[in-house]
Amino acid sequence: MPPAFPWLQPLTESLRRHLESGPPRDGAHDLGHVLRVARLAGDIAVEEGADPDICLAGALLHDLVYFPKNHPDSSRSAALSAALVPEWCAPFPDLAARAAAIVHCVEAHSFSGGIEPRTLEAKVVQDADRLEALGAIGIARAFATGGHFGGGLWHPEDPWGEHRELDDKAWSLDHFPKKLLRLREAMHTASGRRRAEAREALVHRFLQDLRAELGG
Repeated sequence: MPPAFPWLQPLTESLRRHLESGPPRDGAHDLGHVLRVARLAGDIAVEEGADPDICLAGALLHDLVYFPKNHPDSSRSAALSAALVPEWCAPFPDLAARAAAIVHCVEAHSFSGGIEPRTLEAKVVQDADRLEALGAIGIARAFATGGHFGGGLWHPEDPWGEHRELDDKAWSLDHFPKKLLRLREAMHTASGRRRAEAREALVHRFLQDLRAELGG
């Protein structure tokens, strides 16, 4: 019996070479991140009845181009990645026939891009990518991203932003109320929301413990 996704291994190997040969990335946007998002997208696709080829390929290709969050072109990462998708899909007939749908998954996945997902598959990929920003992995990724571009852990005098404007480019902890704790409500699928609830609860426990260690 042929494999369910005959394109999966060769596409993954091509992606591995692409990431290894490109500019160094922070630990939050490396191959591990892409593979985890793909696994989530595949699981959610099955649960929601979405096309798994589109969801898996969209997740694998969603970060072909990545600019750090403090880069002036950061908000263009998704659009630039989407522009490359047809070329990446062309060698694989199953993906070439779905290229337009995969392009939309990639262009619509980004929080900063502001494109509303129009298809179930795009909603699945967006949910999967946003789930990576929650839970234990999400906590690690938030601090890894901030540290990569020189941000501090938290403001030394007002870590919770009670008397200042939040700035998650300067302080990683600011990223939690500014973005991460808004993600659960933005989930499109029931499968995404269920996972997000559990991961958000873990984030709240971490913040509660951190507040205690910082002295309230």
